[in-house]
This record gives sequence, C-alpha cells and structure tokens, in this order.
Amino acid sequence: MPEAQDARLHQDAAPEETARRLAACEAALAALRAEHAALLASRSWRFTAPLRRLRALPGQAIDRLDARLRNDLPWDAQPWAVRHWRRLPVIGPRLVQRELVRRFIAWHGQPPRLDPPIGFSEHVLHRMIFDRDPRLRLLNDKLRVREVIAERAGAEYVVPLLGVWTRAEAVPWHDLPLPCVVKPSHSSGAIAFLRQETDRDPAELQALARRWLATDYFDVSLEWGYRNLPRRLLAEPMLRGPDGGDPPEAQVLTFGGRPEIIRVMIGPKATPQRLDAWFDTEGRRLPMRMKRQPGDHSLPRATAQRLAALAEKLGAGFVHLRVDFYLTAEGPKVGELTPYMLGGSGRFQPAEWDLRLGRLWTEAASRG
Repeated sequence: MPEAQDARLHQDAAPEETARRLAACEAALAALRAEHAALLASRSWRFTAPLRRLRALPGQAIDRLDARLRNDLPWDAQPWAVRHWRRLPVIGPRLVQRELVRRFIAWHGQPPRLDPPIGFSEHVLHRMIFDRDPRLRLLNDKLRVREVIAERAGAEYVVPLLGVWTRAEAVPWHDLPLPCVVKPSHSSGAIAFLRQETDRDPAELQALARRWLATDYFDVSLEWGYRNLPRRLLAEPMLRGPDGGDPPEAQVLTFGGRPEIIRVMIGPKATPQRLDAWFDTEGRRLPMRMKRQPGDHSLPRATAQRLAALAEKLGAGFVHLRVDFYLTAEGPKVGELTPYMLGGSGRFQPAEWDLRLGRLWTEAASRG
C-alpha cells in the first residue's frame, strides 16, 4: 500500500517535475549551442578555450553526464534529452561512442579493440564511431543509392520504383498495385508487405508511415551515415524468385572492392524458416554460420561468379562494403549497399571467421 501511494504521488508530481527538468535541459542546450556558435565565429584564444575544456573532459565526467541522462530524468523525458545531447558538438560523439561500446559488450561479452580494430565486428564499430566519409550518407539513402547502382552496375539491376512521397497521407494506398512493399528511404529493416487486399488498411499503414517519417534512424542505430537523411517513403513491386515465391537473398562481402564471401538466405524473413549458407566466390560451401540456422541450399558457380563480378564494380573504392542482391526470376537485383553490417552485432561461428574477415578489412585499408 505505501508503494502504491508513493507511485500515485510520483505520478501526480511527474508533469511539473518533467517540465522543470526539461526546462533545465533546454537551458543547458541553449548555452552550449551559443558557445558553439561563438567558437565557429572566432578563432581567438578566448573563444577556443571552452572547446579545449570540453575536449579535455575526463572519461569519468562524460560517464557521469551519461548516467544523469539515463537515470536522473523522468522516463518520458529521457529519449528527448538523450537524443539531443548525443547530437551536440564535442560531447555528443563521446556519448555516442560510450553507448556503442556498451552495445558491443552486451552482444559479444567483451570490450572492443579499437586502436586498432582487429575483428570484423570491431572494424564495423570503428567505422560507426570514427568514419565520416560523406559517401556513407549516399549509400544509406535508399533513394539516392539507386543512382550509384545504375551508374556502376547498370539500370537493369535496380529494383523498379512505384513512387516516392514525403507525407504518409500522399501515398495512394488504395491504388498501389499488389503485391508491393512500402518502406522508408532513410532507415533500415522497416518495411510493410502488401501482398493482398486484406493488407491494404490505409489508416494502419498511414500511422506506420508517419512513425517512420517522424524518426531519424541515427537516433536508433547511432550509425552516422543515417544522420539527418531526407525522410521519404518508397513503394516497390514485390519481387519473385525463380519458383514464384519470395526470392533468395545474397550478400557479397567486399574488401577494397574485392569480393570475398557470399551469404545466401532463403525462406520468409523474421521466421524460423529463414535459413542461410555461406559460400566462396566460386560457389563452394564455407564452414561458417551466424545466428540463423544453416540451410542445405547451394549456390551455382555461374551465379556466384556473376554476383562477385557485380559486387566488385559496386564495392570499388570502399575499404569494405556489403552488396545485397535479390535473386529474382529476371536475374539479380541490387537491394542495398550496406556499410554497417548488423551494426557490429554479428557473431560468426566459429569465431575465427570474425578474425579472418577483420584481417581482410585491415589489408584493404593498408592498400588504400
């Protein structure tokens, strides 16, 4: 009973307390933005002193700030405050790095080696924290990357496009040809399947699309290449595999433009029937797996060589890039060009494959 009474008192006081703490956060943010604007406007010693102090903050101070954002604010204010602090100059990248390292430890059970990175997942994490190549933003924009695919591989490898919209209400939900898919251009993993008329619920689809458009995927993934991307909705026809069902998907891992291994996945997404298998660029099976159950499917040598040749064109100039294909009845279509494979969460079995792929990344970086 006392706990319930305390909960009610906390609930009654929450709006005022939330408003007070949010106002304090706003004031702190305004002060930091003003300080940053002054730094940009002057190169004098007096104005660069605050920047030097921020950069010199010890790790413990950043940890205390991180803990306050997580623990001292009411739960309904935390996402707003954390999101804004992570976007601040100087402090923001350090908060992002701490969160990414926390996630890595939760996934892998050990701290990452970043100076230098050793394994493949550590290389992915290092790219997320430190790499600011502007081309990463181009790759993560599902609309603009189509131009890259068409230019490097050919327009015939681009998935057809039914339409592009900036508002959920503008999508002609009743008129989209079935079957098709709708997805945001600025995110990863979000997709709506419209296979039949019963899937066409405009109110539900609009609500889903509005949530997509209201979200900057950087705030979810902390992958820099998604930060502040234009937010749009895309519709594509649903592709079919050679058997008339969902097409198999192939992922070619390239290092310095060189295709090295190919992952082929079959079966419906997000179901236990989703199986994968790994091959070299000649279609030979490799003794490795990730979280999915291994399948007994094969990869014809001619298909493996064709995918490798296309991936070589698309991955040229990047120290690492994963090229994602749909193996359709009309031939391969390029779905995405992925610079942040699984956000560094992937666990290879056996673990020596993480080290092997990490060495390929290191060698590609040394080649320039």
